[in-house]
Formats: sequence, C-alpha cells, structure tokens
Amino acid sequence: MRYRSLVRATEPAVEPVSVSEAKQHLRVDISDDDTYIAGLITTARRYAEEYLDRSLIHTQWTMRLDTFPHEFELPRPPMATSGTMTATSVTYTVDPGGAGGTSVLTTATLSTSTYRVDREATPGRIRTVYGGTWPSHLADPNAVSVTWWGGYGASGADVPAQIRSAILMLVAHLYEQRSTVLVGSVSKELEYATKALLDSCKWGSYA
Repeated sequence: MRYRSLVRATEPAVEPVSVSEAKQHLRVDISDDDTYIAGLITTARRYAEEYLDRSLIHTQWTMRLDTFPHEFELPRPPMATSGTMTATSVTYTVDPGGAGGTSVLTTATLSTSTYRVDREATPGRIRTVYGGTWPSHLADPNAVSVTWWGGYGASGADVPAQIRSAILMLVAHLYEQRSTVLVGSVSKELEYATKALLDSCKWGSYA
C-alpha cells in the first residue's frame, strides 16, 4: 500500500528515558546541561523510531491516501491497545457526483461499525466488516485520511529494555562527540552496539 503522506499528529507526552536516567548513564552530576541532554534524548528517540519504523511512546499518526486501499496497513507499529489511545478515525472526501451533482467538496467520517481494527498485527490493519465495502468517494490527492495511536505505552517503562539502552548509548555518543569529525574506532563500535540492540527489536521483514 502506498500512502501520500504520514504525519505525527500528536507528539509523545514523555520520552523513553528521563533526563535523570540519561545523566546517570553519562555520569553527569551538574544541572547545567539538563536542557541540552533533554534535546539529545528526543533526537535519539526519533533516530530509533526512524531506524525501526516504530512508535515508542504513545503517538498519534495521520496517514493520507488518494483512494481507499483493499485494507489499511498502519505504519509505525505497534498500535496502542488500551484506553483512549485505541481511538481510530477514517475520513474521506465525498464524491460531488454522488451528492446531487454539487461542486462543493465535503468530508465524511466513516462509522467505526463499518470496519475492523487488527491491533495485534504488525503493522496494524484496518479492514471493512465481513462482506462490507468502502464507500464511494472522490479519488483525489489526500482524499482518504486515517488517524490512529501507536506506541508501546504511555511511559518509558513500557518501551523494550533494548531500545531504551540503545537510546542511552546514542545520547552518550552525541553528548561526547559534538562535531561530525569522528576520531578512532570507538565511534564505529558504539554505532554497531547501538544498532545491534535496535536490531533485536525488529520484526520479520517489516521493521
């Protein structure tokens, strides 16, 4: 399935590791660099998400397509499985020809009773109900939009330990190496260790 765009609709409320955890890993006792370290944590988390093509902390995503696919495959798994984070929304541009010939474009929201959500699949999937079909709509750029929540949970403790360790290692690397010039082989060993930890959380051919 090819989508036109994928945007982060809502940022994570917290990071997989806290500033205090990162400072303990870095063996930093002063508070002067707290803001800087917090920024490195966000950078490391986003790197891990891009590398794994996964969501770590609960994040809301919006994907746009030109037409309804046979089924939606939702990037950045896992899908959230509890509480209000299980909410999904599918909207589409109504075909003007099917609305009395009007030239005014309108958007409709699909009833959740007309489709099924598979949260256990990787990636998550949305399909019509058995025997159902997608509604008639205008085939146009960004005509169909689906919004959902992904992530292992609401706190850093929900994120697999390997990923959290990889983030700490990457934060340490960024904190100690503040230029693009890398000296010696230590950086290569660190890069290998970080990716090895992240690779252990990949799933089949998807992640």
